[in-house]
Amino acid sequence: MKGEPRFKISLLAVSFLAFFVSRGYAAEQAETERLMRRITPPLAIAEQKEGVKDQYYLDAYYEPSDIVQGNKTGHWNEITTLFGYLHRNIRGYLSVSQLERFDNKDYTANFGTYITFKDSYIHEEIGFGWLVDYIYKLQNIAEYGHRLYKNVFWQVGYNYRGYAIGDTHLVYPGLIYYFGDSYMSADYGISFIEGRDTAHFGTFKGDFAITNFLHLSGGIAFGERLYDIFGLDARQEVGYILFTGANVNVYKGINFRIGYSYGEEAPKFIKRSVDFALSTKF
Repeated sequence: MKGEPRFKISLLAVSFLAFFVSRGYAAEQAETERLMRRITPPLAIAEQKEGVKDQYYLDAYYEPSDIVQGNKTGHWNEITTLFGYLHRNIRGYLSVSQLERFDNKDYTANFGTYITFKDSYIHEEIGFGWLVDYIYKLQNIAEYGHRLYKNVFWQVGYNYRGYAIGDTHLVYPGLIYYFGDSYMSADYGISFIEGRDTAHFGTFKGDFAITNFLHLSGGIAFGERLYDIFGLDARQEVGYILFTGANVNVYKGINFRIGYSYGEEAPKFIKRSVDFALSTKF
């Protein structure tokens, strides 16, 4: 038939589009963005001495986001509650999160600890997800930092995430420079997803003590597969993230944070979000 080749081409195009969209929704591994925006812990907790009173702390975090994903628009939301305990140079914590993407809600729980010394720190975290649609089933974070020269520290981190569609491995070495109650850091990251190619990214961020009551933070991340929404080759998923925030000491032991972030990733993904956090120590 004369129209048969055109019909076959149209059918092939529709099939490819359906495959592309199905991969897009299956490949949401946006935890890389959350990892890069995390503020590096200050080494000040290494200065805890014998006789200093132990502390408990409770953090509540809420982040609503507007999303453009291809021709689809909607919302992503995160609610996280973290409970921690500080004993001298050891800080342990448990966090529970509800992560909502469009109409799906996933849940995670993470257990972790920081152990700090005069010239180094160790961070270990293990977590798991349940009622999983897109989040990891299992996660592990292992990080180590050590003094390189005076107030300059080198660090290296490893993040493993196990998804239903395959495992993800991230390695991110970098440098941290501490000055007073402030710091600046730079990281270079390599991301490898099982059965796919390798992605590269970089992060620059800092936290600055303006007064005893006010800290300002911000940073930029750029590179490949920061969100991995569409599941393409790394060179086809290039993007960037800008993030900033302010932390105010409202009262002794009570801090409030407000922040904003904007991220884009090719071929067509945009994320705009604000975040609010309340932290108490007792």
